[in-house]
Amino acid sequence: MKITIVGLGLIGASIARALQGKAYLTGIDTNTDSIKKGLKDGIIVEGDHSLSLAATSDLVVIALPVGEIVETALGLIDHLKRGTVITDTGSTKSHIVSRVIASWPWFVGSHPIAGSEFSGYDAARADLFRSGVSVITPSASTEGYCIEVVKRLWQMCGAQTFEMSPEKHDAVMASISHLPHLLSFVFMHLARDLNNVSNLFGKAFTDFTRIAGSDPVIWRDIFMDNKQHIMPRIEQYLQALKHIQSLIADNREQELEELLRVYMKTRRSLYEYPG
Repeated sequence: MKITIVGLGLIGASIARALQGKAYLTGIDTNTDSIKKGLKDGIIVEGDHSLSLAATSDLVVIALPVGEIVETALGLIDHLKRGTVITDTGSTKSHIVSRVIASWPWFVGSHPIAGSEFSGYDAARADLFRSGVSVITPSASTEGYCIEVVKRLWQMCGAQTFEMSPEKHDAVMASISHLPHLLSFVFMHLARDLNNVSNLFGKAFTDFTRIAGSDPVIWRDIFMDNKQHIMPRIEQYLQALKHIQSLIADNREQELEELLRVYMKTRRSLYEYPG
């Protein structure tokens, strides 16, 4: 199988590393250094900046920020043979799937639930997707063989696959990924003067703020593309925060403890902790 990966950043280069020796891999990236490194490391057989390099591909994976995926997919169409499967790795799906599939019926959206606060080619790892989950978001009209090709891609990378509609995907991701990232970013507004006490940072601070080190361009695009689902979640969070603020301000200790206990039980139930 000939697979072309457009974008050799963290996700794209990790896919290439995971597939090394399992397929004929071509890399496309406007960053010539990433192409040179990919060729030197042997994770791609050929590489260039031009989308025309994907012409003979069986599968094309677009591993770019959400804001670039649609334009790139539409630009690929002129170079591909009919029936070539295209997938992407974007963290939002509804807008991308609806736009691309209207022009290329062999497009299947996908989203690997994997990543890092680090970005770029040098952050890539062959095991990034191993034992993880990749969500596949076909439309109602997607042909079965296209879905199977994309499933096989992620299985070759070591991930399990899970099918979900693009709309459901975006609603779920707003709660379990997008809002947590947003809150971590915003918290850094309160951390700008903490350099002089960095030796006191504990696990709570480190865990909560780790994802605020993520690529701002990637997350700008995600927040804007999925604002339909993120905005209501922000409002719900603000209401909950204002409520707990009032409990503290009014010294309502018992109510505060009861609310924190509800939250504790909710967290533990998600991970099946005893008690």
